[in-house]
Amino acid sequence: MVLTIIIYIHVLSAVISVGPLVALLPLLNKMEKTEETQLVGFVQAFQTSITVVKHAGHVLVISGIILIGISAWTWTTSWVVMTIAVMIGSLVFLAKAFKPTLKTFGTSTFHKEQFIGKLRKSTIIYIILLLIMLWLMVAKPIIW
Repeated sequence: MVLTIIIYIHVLSAVISVGPLVALLPLLNKMEKTEETQLVGFVQAFQTSITVVKHAGHVLVISGIILIGISAWTWTTSWVVMTIAVMIGSLVFLAKAFKPTLKTFGTSTFHKEQFIGKLRKSTIIYIILLLIMLWLMVAKPIIW
């Protein structure tokens, strides 16, 4: 029963980690058509979504650690090692991709087209990284 609950929490946090990012893609399209002076709400929504993704990621990591501890999998299992490697890469990417770009909003260095382009590219790359981790956790490939 405990294992089932932890798996449910883990899966739910994975969905919450990916969901807001997918929703950001249409938001970016709307941002392109919006006047620069009206972007504040969109940027705040973007920042909030990234915060939700980060916190869901915390739950995902904690539940993943618990699952390894109470299941038959070990820390040296290939798919676990690969998931951790991709996760570390995604954490570094998350820290460097969004915050510096979002900080330019409302400054003299802000350029709407570049801003939206960087956010779109970062969002797509981060979704791909999360989907790779999701595949590793679901398929559990034996690589070595």
